[in-house]
Amino acid sequence: MSLEFRPIFDLDRKVNGLFTESSSFYYVNKPIGEVRTIERDILIGIDIGTSGCKTAAYTIDGSVLGTVTEAYNVNRRTALEAEQDAEDWWNAVCLNIQKLINEKGVDPARVLAIGVVGHSWATLPVNRQGCPLHPAMLWLDRRALSECEKIREDIGEDYVLSVSGNRIDPAYCVPKMMWLQHQKPDVYKSTYKFLQSNSYIVHRLTGEFTQDASQGYGYYVFDIEKRDWSEEALEKFQIDPDLLPDVFESDTVVGQVTRQAAEATGLVPGIPVIAGGVDCAAACLGADITEHLETQEQAGQAGGMTICTDRPYRDSRLISGCHVLRDRWHLSGGTVSGGVLNWIYQQVLGTGFYDSSLLENQDPFELLSEEAAQAEPGSGGLIFLPYMAGERTPIWDPLAKGVFVGLSYEKKRSEIIRALMEGAAMALRHNLEVAASVGAQPANLVSVGGGSKSAVWCQIKADVTGVALGVPNMQDGTVFGAAFLAGIGVGAFDDYKAALKRIVKVEKWYEPQSEFKGLYDDLYEAYLMSYQSLRLVMHKLAKITE
Repeated sequence: MSLEFRPIFDLDRKVNGLFTESSSFYYVNKPIGEVRTIERDILIGIDIGTSGCKTAAYTIDGSVLGTVTEAYNVNRRTALEAEQDAEDWWNAVCLNIQKLINEKGVDPARVLAIGVVGHSWATLPVNRQGCPLHPAMLWLDRRALSECEKIREDIGEDYVLSVSGNRIDPAYCVPKMMWLQHQKPDVYKSTYKFLQSNSYIVHRLTGEFTQDASQGYGYYVFDIEKRDWSEEALEKFQIDPDLLPDVFESDTVVGQVTRQAAEATGLVPGIPVIAGGVDCAAACLGADITEHLETQEQAGQAGGMTICTDRPYRDSRLISGCHVLRDRWHLSGGTVSGGVLNWIYQQVLGTGFYDSSLLENQDPFELLSEEAAQAEPGSGGLIFLPYMAGERTPIWDPLAKGVFVGLSYEKKRSEIIRALMEGAAMALRHNLEVAASVGAQPANLVSVGGGSKSAVWCQIKADVTGVALGVPNMQDGTVFGAAFLAGIGVGAFDDYKAALKRIVKVEKWYEPQSEFKGLYDDLYEAYLMSYQSLRLVMHKLAKITE
């Protein structure tokens, strides 16, 4: 006879009705009442990225049990629109967890807690049942331009910056909410809550509607200092507070895996799920970035940097937000430059460009890096402006375009590829210099994301910025950060900072090469001049192609 087990919990270990901490998972055999204890030592991290969902399982000591990824699409009807079907996120989560269990051998009975993080500013209206009423409008979506103008006229940049720590821009959530109110009034009227990428998955896992503090910076009605909604700002913007879920700190256990979610994923009902947070702040944990002015460099689809701070910094050129850690904030630079290699491979070179025998044994992006290494620093005077979907920090120009400056017949393919890498590094330097101007200057950078696997790109970033760049052993820093944050939430670590230092180690440092400083200083100056010179041309082109 097969034994049927169901989870039970020690009621003395519940807080506000939620299971919050235990090292064991107790099961009772229903027919005969036999009780057995299964040691719970696995943390699952889920990262809802722009191009796909990555899910990983770790033991409490940081050992990787398995990592899986499921891709999905960004839907673009126009240059200013960028949407995703939230059901694609959930389907990817279900598939990934099933793969962890069935292909990687992860025992669901050993799972201690789950953390979910995701990309920011994904504005998703849902009904009372949590069903999406409209595709999620992503951080890449810039269609709410007229709504931003109205906010400037009626409320003003200074007020928005003073409350939220951020500027007025169509990438943020409130302009998108206003756009839905004006353009899709039936959707807006039917909306029960607005959710973001991670909070939607938390809802699907637990049935709870939540908002974490680290994702609050997407809303102009969120007080970054108090880490909660501002009643005054809600009134100014005439936003019904009931449309926004209650705010929780990122490591708070907000619910448990429901029986329905367990059936969809293969998990066990009752596993604690934390509120989670924004991907860039979670990635700081994967880089052991927890102290003031320690800085993480993002080498994923969205590039940039995240500086950990001990207080909120406000500068309209950068992004300010709450860290996933309760006593920390972050000052960030967010660019669209991280996906340039993916773009040139898919759209320009194509899968048939390289010999199939090479692709069988090597990642195509490694081949691109090898080609870039064949070009001299400076790419023969070729500059690339990496504004492939407009740009966020620090220029905040939704109509900016990607541009090669200096193309000529003698330019080699290797120089074009290297120029893409150098352009992304120039964008990083631009953000770092702005941060330094407000007193947040990092001594070094720790890189996370797929781009950190390229030694060529890492060295370019160190040379262009003049800042040493380290690559940690946790290459999948964001999804590890989600899992580790879940461990913090359920009390898995006596001292989480000490545990983090034991787990995360920088394996290699890339020091700036002084012989290229003058070259890159000159190219950086030309990079800045190129945007200023071409800005009106970019805007003209945007109007022509509307």
